[in-house]
Amino acid sequence: MNPSVYSRYRTAFVEALAQNLGVPASELDSQIKPADPAHGDFSFPTFPLAKAQKKAPPAIAAALAQAIKVPGLEVVAAGPYVNAKFAPMPFTGEVIDTARAQGVRYGGGDVGTGKTVVMDYSSPNIAKPIAFHHIRSTVIGHGIANLHRALGYKVEGINYLGDWGKQFGLVAVGFQEYGDPARRNDMAHLVEVYVKANKRAEAEPAFDERARDFFRRMEAKEPEALALWKEFRETSLRDFERIYARLGVKFEHMEGESRYQDKMEPVIEELAQKVGVKESQGATIVDLPYAENEPPVMLKKNDGSTLYATRDLAAANDRWDRFHFEKSLYVVATDQALHFRQLFRVLEAMGREWTKRMVHVNFGRVHGMSTRKGTVVLLTDVLDEAKARALEKVQENIKAGRIQTNDPDGLAEQIGLGAIFFGDLKNRRTTDYTFDWDDVLAFEGHSGPYLQYAHARTCSILRKGGGAPASYDASLLTLPEEQALLRGIARLPVVVQEAAEQFEPSFVARWLLDLGAAFNSYFTAGNQDRGKRVLLEDNDALKAARLALTDATRASLAAGLTLLGMATPEYM
Repeated sequence: MNPSVYSRYRTAFVEALAQNLGVPASELDSQIKPADPAHGDFSFPTFPLAKAQKKAPPAIAAALAQAIKVPGLEVVAAGPYVNAKFAPMPFTGEVIDTARAQGVRYGGGDVGTGKTVVMDYSSPNIAKPIAFHHIRSTVIGHGIANLHRALGYKVEGINYLGDWGKQFGLVAVGFQEYGDPARRNDMAHLVEVYVKANKRAEAEPAFDERARDFFRRMEAKEPEALALWKEFRETSLRDFERIYARLGVKFEHMEGESRYQDKMEPVIEELAQKVGVKESQGATIVDLPYAENEPPVMLKKNDGSTLYATRDLAAANDRWDRFHFEKSLYVVATDQALHFRQLFRVLEAMGREWTKRMVHVNFGRVHGMSTRKGTVVLLTDVLDEAKARALEKVQENIKAGRIQTNDPDGLAEQIGLGAIFFGDLKNRRTTDYTFDWDDVLAFEGHSGPYLQYAHARTCSILRKGGGAPASYDASLLTLPEEQALLRGIARLPVVVQEAAEQFEPSFVARWLLDLGAAFNSYFTAGNQDRGKRVLLEDNDALKAARLALTDATRASLAAGLTLLGMATPEYM
């Protein structure tokens, strides 16, 4: 894929400056910043040159602006800055044509071609429900995976299931006490059993010991224990797959900690040889220097059973062997920061040079979640309530004539899911946020429904205008509102690149909000000035140009929403 229009002009500006100053372009690249919109699109500060040239920065800027000529850019000095502004042509036509030609793929690139990114995200526990708190890892991971796919990377998304450990023993012994054999394949019943068993284990040490013993039997590969484990695991997987299908989230691999039950002893043996292990209160730990009050990396408990640190070490080795990744990302809550620092530290001590390619992509917590039923546990409850609330709004808007749809139920599902996704992804991933139903489901403001409505509105305008034109005159698009909208569209490829580099889907979410606002300003400008309307009745050439810009906006909104995992309704 060719460089984006925005990047191409930026590169030309950098190279022109570098040639004039007699320095490599790489030395100047990081100094080029977005300009104040009133003065241009790119800005280069001349302060660093003042000492060497023995001139005042404004004088240097004036001389540079006079000397530099970049086709398609207007270069001017503004005090100590050299600013470059897109000339209306050919920029206007290039942006519109690129967005329309690439459609939902707009914003992508090929920097990742031939490279693999391994992603560990979502990762619920077997025999437990997918709770709402899993939404962050799921939608952030899905967004980051989409960003990398758009840039040409091969993504190996792994749903690393918690399917090995004492919690499974709780389900097993709980089922012996509380289970209904006729409902053994019912995920909801397994959840009921787990809740009762967990509560009893907290109050009754002997019952907790029975759960631990069952897990020891699993690790000892007792056929009866493994058969029950496999049966309950498959029940959980069926339920998980139903929920992921509803979310539109797909993984290349559904594999759990159980994959490594035969690969942990070799890891412990290698650690003993290369790093050192020792006994501590009957447990096996990695012999590393630890900070004061830092808990040690435990490989085995005093009863001989393994821990998830042991399994994560085995998993990291396995993923390198299988994929030889460019990046290995763990999309896991900030609460687990110590675990991943220690995991990477142990791998480095083992001589794994590829550890530097591993990243803990951490995220904050969600506060304030509740449903009409009260405090929520199940993600399914949240999705059902989002759809129900969205359906109320859809039906209200249908009655008021603001929404047209032949499938209000399907539209409500798209809006409800989009509201949940965007309500999360508009926040920086490392921050906590407070969930608010009115906020996420608003049809105006910083919300998913607002952006889906903006996309539907572009589709409606195109339908009323007779469709997107095959040909148009880009030079007619000179309004400030049109040029502002074009600049928003042009930025998406840059935003996608930055979002992937920083593992930050919120960059795309914020860009969508800016583009939605720019389009809204453009479209509503016609309410005050008939000459600014898109669907002009007395100027076919200008109407065609504005419809082409509307079509480019539609494609850009669709591309951004799709990157975030959201539906793009055409009627709303």
